[in-house]
Amino acid sequence: MKFILSLLLLLPACAPAKDVYQIHHLSERDILQTYISVLRDACHHAERDWKGPAFDAAAGYWGDGVSGGNEGIRTIASMVLACGTLLKYDDGLNADDRKDLLDKATAAIRYATATHVTGTQKCTDGKHWGATAKFGPESWQSGMWTGTLAFGAWLMWDKLGPDLQQGMERVVASEDDILTGRKPPNGLWLDTKAEENGWEVPSLVLGELIFPKHPHAAAWHETAVRYMMNTLCTADDLHDTNVVDGRAVNEWVGGANLQPDFTLENHNIFHPSYVGCSSYFMTQAAMYYTYAGQPIPQAASHHLMDTWRMFQTIILPWGEAAYPQGMDWELHGLPFLNLFATLGTHEKDPLAARMEEQNLQYIRAWQMMRHGDLAIPGSRLGITRHSINAEQASYGFLAHKIFGPPARELTVRAAAAQTQGVREYRYVDFIAHRTAKKFASFSWKNRIMGMLIPIGEGHEGNPEFTVPIPNGMAGSFELTPRGDIKTSVVEHSWKITHDGFETTGTLLLNGGRLKQTLKLTSIGDNTVIYQDRVSALSDVSVAQERGVPLGIENDEISGGVRVLSDQDGQTIFEWQKHQPPAAVRGSWANVDGRLGVVVAAGAGITYAEGSGYQPGISVCTDILYNSFFARPKQFKAGQEVAHRVVVLYVEVTSKKTAALAQSVRIENKPDGQVLHFKLADGGKAELPLL
Repeated sequence: MKFILSLLLLLPACAPAKDVYQIHHLSERDILQTYISVLRDACHHAERDWKGPAFDAAAGYWGDGVSGGNEGIRTIASMVLACGTLLKYDDGLNADDRKDLLDKATAAIRYATATHVTGTQKCTDGKHWGATAKFGPESWQSGMWTGTLAFGAWLMWDKLGPDLQQGMERVVASEDDILTGRKPPNGLWLDTKAEENGWEVPSLVLGELIFPKHPHAAAWHETAVRYMMNTLCTADDLHDTNVVDGRAVNEWVGGANLQPDFTLENHNIFHPSYVGCSSYFMTQAAMYYTYAGQPIPQAASHHLMDTWRMFQTIILPWGEAAYPQGMDWELHGLPFLNLFATLGTHEKDPLAARMEEQNLQYIRAWQMMRHGDLAIPGSRLGITRHSINAEQASYGFLAHKIFGPPARELTVRAAAAQTQGVREYRYVDFIAHRTAKKFASFSWKNRIMGMLIPIGEGHEGNPEFTVPIPNGMAGSFELTPRGDIKTSVVEHSWKITHDGFETTGTLLLNGGRLKQTLKLTSIGDNTVIYQDRVSALSDVSVAQERGVPLGIENDEISGGVRVLSDQDGQTIFEWQKHQPPAAVRGSWANVDGRLGVVVAAGAGITYAEGSGYQPGISVCTDILYNSFFARPKQFKAGQEVAHRVVVLYVEVTSKKTAALAQSVRIENKPDGQVLHFKLADGGKAELPLL
């Protein structure tokens, strides 16, 4: 294939932080062309992972070709969809490019259909892939892989020979028949089944649509509806007698996967990534029915917009989610283009349309940083992440081709206004305050942590700033001997104020050796105040205090440079030139003119540069500690180990931070201590201290 990778936006590895990206309004034509560029370069880049022939000269595959895992059949299916999308809708392909795409796609379909449990060949690991009547781990995701493969094949159906068409029917029928004999699972706490039920929907829907004359097509349709109804389902559905697709809701739904407020838990945390994917499997179903010219079942939208209304409250202006309880996948590696595009085009949701336009441009820029690779900088997943993101881009593009242009997008200010406010997420136990300039949150469950994300207007050129980190804001202590490091919550509460929230709680740290009472207060557009007191419950030796930490992204995606300002001037931290932690002299610091901190009580500010990309989350994280010491200290039971009071301001310059620091003071009064400070946007305030 001779695609030429266009690198008009290619950036140096260490560009100035404010000039990393150029984000513009895109016309519908621009959006379509950007998608085409993403997909062309994705298919070109994937050539290096192409292997063939396999068991015969007409078969080949991308990735490792194994029966289980994401680099095997899932990678093949995702790349077949990308090829099929271009073959169907890219009129600019020349004859050589078109032939190369078709040759690889058909060879990959041949490999996948032949190595399925219904085929005669085996995968590179000597096993078949696919579901069997005796459900096993190796077939856990085979329904999802089958759906992606089937839609890719359907897009080029007239170019497939009868043998491949029959092979696809054999695979789809086998997978769908097994699903027809199973009851969709349900799970509410810590391990939702929303995405597992959602990913079975595509294969079932495509079975009935591609093979309508198959004797089991009607059964597949009914099963598809049942799985759709059991994807974004809540406990209220069990009592709902409204009729959907011929039956009462409570006859379809077997349990709850989402909480009453449409949050969910997976991997033992509130996990926005699974909110997104559970939702976009539903939107894919709507796409398939529309492509086939068939009516969309009501079930395909069951609680979809309810879930979207919750989800949009944590979607940041650049199209990524905030992660109030942390992230255990790649922070930037899971785009929601699939969901945004369909909500924008089919549902005509203007906020989704804006999120798609923004996020698409960042993904394109990251792809060009990686010379065509859709595995984002820092990713260790290679062709797996590349192919999944090519699949996402394919569905984004297809939404426009199948549903038509999106709704007119919201302006920056209108989008911000739609998502602002304080929200209590009681079932997953965190509270968040969103303004035009910040996202502030604190979580008391699953992972005890706070977050503060600057989101002020005008940072489209470099939005990536804060990283969700374990013990964010709350901090941690290293004791000697280390012993038990478990943290437990004794009690906590929160209240909404006229301009923010206040949350207070008591924690037992390090297996009950320390007690921490903390309070986080979010005030107005710019300001957050953290305060706590930590006491020893037994005699302890504290080797290190890592207090009130904030994660700051500092890598290729964010520009690779952070500027720390304090009373002595500036220190430059370049992500590829690691330097030791820097202690700040004085009571204030500022990072990049976006985050200012003033410490009224604590052990002193330290900025610790990250040492490289972290496995899993795949970002390089610097840590700004707002109370830090690394020298052993001994404490008797009952003694105060730490008292921290920190005022944090977002979207303020270093000069402004220095001026604000002059106003921060603690006053002793007969009934306790009071913190006095100025707000960044004007006015004075005071707050009683713990």
